[in-house]
Amino acid sequence: MTVFAMLATLALQSPVTGAVLYHPWCAACHGQDARGTPAASVRTTVPPADLASCAASTPEPAVRWRGVVTKGGAAYGLSLDMPAFGEAATAEQIRWVVRYVRSLCGSAAWPPGELNFSRGFLVEKAFPENEIVLVNHDREQNYIFERRFGARFQIEAEARTAFDGAPNSFDGVSFAGKLDVWHSPQALAITTLGLEVTPPLGRQDRWEVVPFLAFGWSPHEVLTVQGQIVGTWEEQAGIAGFEYRLGVAKDLGRVVPMVEAGWVVPRQGDHALSFYPQLWIQLSRLGHVAGSIGAELPAVGPEPRRPKVIAFLLWDFGDAGLFKGW
Repeated sequence: MTVFAMLATLALQSPVTGAVLYHPWCAACHGQDARGTPAASVRTTVPPADLASCAASTPEPAVRWRGVVTKGGAAYGLSLDMPAFGEAATAEQIRWVVRYVRSLCGSAAWPPGELNFSRGFLVEKAFPENEIVLVNHDREQNYIFERRFGARFQIEAEARTAFDGAPNSFDGVSFAGKLDVWHSPQALAITTLGLEVTPPLGRQDRWEVVPFLAFGWSPHEVLTVQGQIVGTWEEQAGIAGFEYRLGVAKDLGRVVPMVEAGWVVPRQGDHALSFYPQLWIQLSRLGHVAGSIGAELPAVGPEPRRPKVIAFLLWDFGDAGLFKGW
């Protein structure tokens, strides 16, 4: 190998390479500091993204970033202002640019998008999100709003209805908060602690407090394992019981088949075990709108045990508007 070839190889392996490539490729639109301020001579149809913001650079995985840089914004339903670099650059160059841009956050407190695993029906996601989710569980409906604050914290508000023939179809509301207490990009794992409170409204006749621990893990990116341990405290009755939830999924791109199981252990009464086979489906090209359909299959517990259809639609409004990204 010649001296020139050795130097060229070292240059491609250097972390500085991403910064060197960023300026001729990206700085005209996104700014020299990546804050989204274009050069005076550049005109764009939409404001360029602030790539240095942790809130913008961390929620999505590197593969999504590489896809946008390679194929351009149009391939993901985004602005035509974002060109495609796939024919002019090598995959390694694109990888270095994406790594450089994602490093601009500079804070390890923000969990990376590789830990943002696909949502299941039963297990609470450990990753803090900005989502609106509409859920149907047989004759019951859930309307969920999730809002992220900063690197690790999320609040959630949920309303419930049940159109089952009873006089009052309003089932109640709940409010929750959760905190990412530990995550590891190297281990591809994340753990969250949360607390949900349900007041006596609708069909709910007493206060209920539900602390929980949720986790997600993707060993060697082969499968995704998500789990949750839930405790329930009820007004007057005290500790009502515990529930253990576990889900396993396989990411196949735009579809993610998964199976969840829920084991309910009440302080009094019969235990119950149910399985939830389901299929998560990416609906928009950007991936910010998705759906899932499946079934609840009771295996152990009080009668009658009958299958129930489950489904949900979600919109990650932190990524883009509802009508963008298609």
